[in-house]
Amino acid sequence: MSAIKGTPPRWKVERVEELKKIISSHRILALANFEKVPASLMQKIKRELKGSAELRVVKKTLLNLALDSIGSGYEKLKEYAKGQVAIIATNENPFKIYKKLESLKIDSPLKPNQISPVDVVVNEGPTSLPPGPAMAELQMAGIPAAVEKGKVVIRSKATVVKAGEVVRPEVAKALEKLNIKPLKVGLETLAVYDGVVLTPDLLKIDEEAILKDFQNAYRIAMNLAVNCCYVTKETAEILLIKGFMDARNLAINAGIFERDVMPDLLMKAHTQMLSLASTLPPEALDDELKALIKREEVKQTEKVEEKKEEEKDEKDKEERKEEEALEGLASLFG
Repeated sequence: MSAIKGTPPRWKVERVEELKKIISSHRILALANFEKVPASLMQKIKRELKGSAELRVVKKTLLNLALDSIGSGYEKLKEYAKGQVAIIATNENPFKIYKKLESLKIDSPLKPNQISPVDVVVNEGPTSLPPGPAMAELQMAGIPAAVEKGKVVIRSKATVVKAGEVVRPEVAKALEKLNIKPLKVGLETLAVYDGVVLTPDLLKIDEEAILKDFQNAYRIAMNLAVNCCYVTKETAEILLIKGFMDARNLAINAGIFERDVMPDLLMKAHTQMLSLASTLPPEALDDELKALIKREEVKQTEKVEEKKEEEKDEKDKEERKEEEALEGLASLFG
């Protein structure tokens, strides 16, 4: 019996139903472009995602039908379905799945006559290439190469191709010789749906910068909490120590006779007494005070002498270093 005119083929209906089932059974749906992804890499990505996500290559028309049929906001993804599309259905955090897809990309070289999407810079330094044809190939590509100690070296940093430029065959060959692969090949995330549509610019985060921001925010919050005496589990110990030190300083400066500060008060009074006694004429002092002042003067003199001795030692070290340097130069010139 012939199919009714206008009725879609059965395989298309089954395919749409299959897509709806996959999408509905997972919390997160990501769209990715797999253009220029080698089959071997695609298989590797599938293996890596197994158990945490389901990867399917889809036709855009069938995907759009499935998204429209499900509704609930999924239809917003249709405008992002561009190029050769694959879906990744998962229950993982959208940021984690994006990071996972990025980590599965592989380094790839530039091809002759390809338009480079990035600036390619060759850094100064040694290479593993032996002298010979390789050096000529590097120079033809505009790379400043020379031979040193039997190896080809790059004499200075050079930009061999800029973003948007066509890659000359000699440049592609030279980069291949240097094993420079400036491109990343893999699934390009188009959008992720998690109740809202998340694009790559929102999913790509600098984890190190975020961590530093959290650490800085923690320090600011801790400082604010301590200074305004806001008691939490994190600030309680610091506030108790601060309170103890403040109370101790107050007691010492106000001369409050408490058992815990009495040694400090006595030491303070003793120091003040010696300071006052040292301003009086000798005839106003008894023998005990004179002896105390004398001992204090000796201590101060010893401290000054120690400081001078340390400074002298440092100066001697510097002089010895200069002498050794001069001796080294003298030995070089015979």
